[in-house]
Amino acid sequence: MPTEAPSGETPDLSFLRQRFPLLMVDKVLSWEKGKELRILKNISANDVHFPGHFPGYPVFPGVLTIECFAQAASILIRLTEGSFVEGVFDAIGSVMDFRFLKPILPGDRLEVHMVMTKTVGLNRMFEGRGYVAGEEVATGKFLIGKMKMP
Repeated sequence: MPTEAPSGETPDLSFLRQRFPLLMVDKVLSWEKGKELRILKNISANDVHFPGHFPGYPVFPGVLTIECFAQAASILIRLTEGSFVEGVFDAIGSVMDFRFLKPILPGDRLEVHMVMTKTVGLNRMFEGRGYVAGEEVATGKFLIGKMKMP
C-alpha cells in the first residue's frame, strides 16, 4: 500500500545529488518501498530554458522530462535502500522506448509515476508514465545503475 507523503512536504534534497537549476522534483506525492513512487513537477514559465525552447511557443524540453523521470526513480531507490554510499551515485544507464505523447507547457503540473520492475545486482529497471491533468503525456523505461565518483 503506497505511503502518502505529508501534505506540502517537499523531497529531502539529500535524496538527490542534483540542485537548482537541474532539480526536477517539487513534491513526493506517494511511494511504496521497492515498488513505486509518484512525484509532482510544476512547470513554470520562469524556468531558464523557456526563452530558447522555443521562442513564441515554449515547450518543456524532452531531455528535462527524461531527467524528471530519472530523479523520481533515484528518490525511490533512496527510499528503498536508505542513505547514500560515499563516492557512489545513481546514474541513468539506459533510456528505452521513451515516448512524448503531448507537449508539456508552462503552467502544467507534471505528475510522474515510476514503478521499479526489476533489480539485477546494483541495477534497477523502471517503467514511468507522466500525466498532466490526468492525461498521459510521456512514457518510458529506464535502467538506473550505480556509478563511482572520480
